[in-house]
Amino acid sequence: MLLEEFENVPAVIEPTDRSLISGGEICDTIILSFNGEILERVKQIDGVYEGGYLTNLNSKYPWYIYEVDGFKLAVAMATIGAPMVVGFLEELKARGFNNFIVLGSCGVLDQSIQADKIIIPSSALRDEGASYHYAPASDEIAYDETLLLTMENALNKSGIEHIRTKVWTTDAKVKRRLEAGAKVVDMESSAIMAWAQYRQANVYQFFYTADYVDHHNHEWDARHEERKTDVMTFFEIAVSIALELEK
Repeated sequence: MLLEEFENVPAVIEPTDRSLISGGEICDTIILSFNGEILERVKQIDGVYEGGYLTNLNSKYPWYIYEVDGFKLAVAMATIGAPMVVGFLEELKARGFNNFIVLGSCGVLDQSIQADKIIIPSSALRDEGASYHYAPASDEIAYDETLLLTMENALNKSGIEHIRTKVWTTDAKVKRRLEAGAKVVDMESSAIMAWAQYRQANVYQFFYTADYVDHHNHEWDARHEERKTDVMTFFEIAVSIALELEK
């Protein structure tokens, strides 16, 4: 099968090829948000300015420079979908960014987990295609334990409660995924984990919980009334992790 034919060899076109790399202001750390509202609100903060951008056939995708406590951080939109976000990570790492803090919402499979809770995805059930181009076939993939502990220490120092758990990346065959230990579901993390392993990249990803899908009773709860946390709270959590990395 195609998904079992992983080859650990350089691609014909690598993101580090000189002809593909252009300019821009590079920081050590970049925060990537899947929530567009966060980026729009960051852009309105005094002193924030465009640092550079990536392009593809669809559009221009800028990153912005945000200064806090004397440190400059880049902030950008994380494109939705595993192939898209991994492609962007490839280019951003080639540009010179070293630390990638990725945040966005996730669906909940375990009803006991309330809305707006912070989730650290430690490992993922691979149910998408992009990860198989970066790692040999397997049921699961994980983030490096050292990076997970660094992020957890940053959250603990800031007094931020969180849950470390396995995630399931896609949305089908729910009963089997629950039995395998997944408590939340997303669309990109398993691919990001595979990319991080392959490129030896420093990725610090967290979720905030959103909707709950009761697959047993075929009911969906968007949890609109429960989701009352200002999205900038999650951005501030990302910044706290970034500042810990700068120390």
